[in-house]
Amino acid sequence: MVTSLKEYLDLVGSKNWVLTIREKVYLEDIPALIEKLSWEGKILLFEDIEGYDCKLAANLVPSHDIFKLLFETENPYEYFIKGVQQRVKQIHVAVEGFKHMEVSGKNLLDVIPILKHYEKDSAPFITTGIISSVDPDSGIVGRGIHRMEYRGENLLGVTLLNPPLTTIHDKYLSSGKRMPVAITIGVDPALFISMALKAPSGTDKLEIAGGLKGKGIQVWQSPQSNIEVPASCELLLEGYIDESRSKKDGPLGEISGYYLSLEKTPTIVVQHMYYKENLIYHALLPTSPESDRYLTFVSRAHLEESAKALYPFIVNLTFVPKTFGSSLVVNVRTSEKFKIRNLILFLLSFPMIKKVVIVDDDVNPDDPYDVEWAIITRCRADEDFIIVNKLQGQPIDPTVEDGYGITKVGINATIQGKMIQERAKVMKGNEKRIEVVLSKIDGR
Repeated sequence: MVTSLKEYLDLVGSKNWVLTIREKVYLEDIPALIEKLSWEGKILLFEDIEGYDCKLAANLVPSHDIFKLLFETENPYEYFIKGVQQRVKQIHVAVEGFKHMEVSGKNLLDVIPILKHYEKDSAPFITTGIISSVDPDSGIVGRGIHRMEYRGENLLGVTLLNPPLTTIHDKYLSSGKRMPVAITIGVDPALFISMALKAPSGTDKLEIAGGLKGKGIQVWQSPQSNIEVPASCELLLEGYIDESRSKKDGPLGEISGYYLSLEKTPTIVVQHMYYKENLIYHALLPTSPESDRYLTFVSRAHLEESAKALYPFIVNLTFVPKTFGSSLVVNVRTSEKFKIRNLILFLLSFPMIKKVVIVDDDVNPDDPYDVEWAIITRCRADEDFIIVNKLQGQPIDPTVEDGYGITKVGINATIQGKMIQERAKVMKGNEKRIEVVLSKIDGR
């Protein structure tokens, strides 16, 4: 399995998964280019950015299928579930291949292509930074992916909303000591996705990443703060959190497609930067397919394991793109109507899911027109729509009420128990002859 971002790009490049943009691009144009190009289903590599010596990679996971290649398996969901249950200790290595720059008093934006993603964003934001800090009580390193707002010169606002870093931050606040941090950017997707998982108390997420990869993650001590960080990272920023410089954070356009601001967040003072030769900066547009793929891959892996065990008539689970895992289409084999209803209620009990459509296995879940056809022709609204209110939803849902309460909907768009005729299918013809004809049509 690949051990770095560069190895990953070499691997997917050999399979024609990379779209390389060699034309010179300007920093302010990159978000729009990511938005326009990401839906072509390839990883994006910008090789020439005006004013910068580094490259920029985006859309690292354009499809769930890429996890088959990454994990070297035909069932990446099952592999993932088994892998993250394992723990493999890190492997310490000597520091090599990094250049050092003192950044105190310097402008981070002069050397790192940090993007301003949306029109009303307050500033450029780092959206792929893995923040690490040592728990002062246990000595265990806590890690997580948290958005960071560029605040001028060598300052970054940091939004700490989830443990373990919120817990570690509180401990430093209570002790009156400043919290040292190491920020790593530019790792392969398997390592990156591991940093977004919830880890049991007392567990370093790098051990989870090691279990997922089947071998220990190589680490080195960050030179100033002595925090273990992945040796494979492209970029390391070291510094500390300064509470006295706390200020309003955002707005930033989030994965929901709406802006999120926070009343006050602390500021990271970056003191040192370490970077590899031919640096590749990983940028992530929050509303891009990449964000969606990380979220829905993990959700599908967990959901598929539990749902198929209880409802073996499930054929396939498909999350609808751009819905941040809230909308789900489920293909089923013919089953009793009450079982389908039970399945809908089961799926809606998951906080992440807001809408479920159950269809037969002759419906293409990736074709919204086909799904809509099934709803229109195989659904009786008075019997097949299930609306349930006051259920727990995602906090990022704009319709959420206090306590995350939202209204959810399930739709039974199957033919089970309904007097519906057989679906008309177009004559297949001779596939080889048809392919010859299609290949010779002008403009194709």
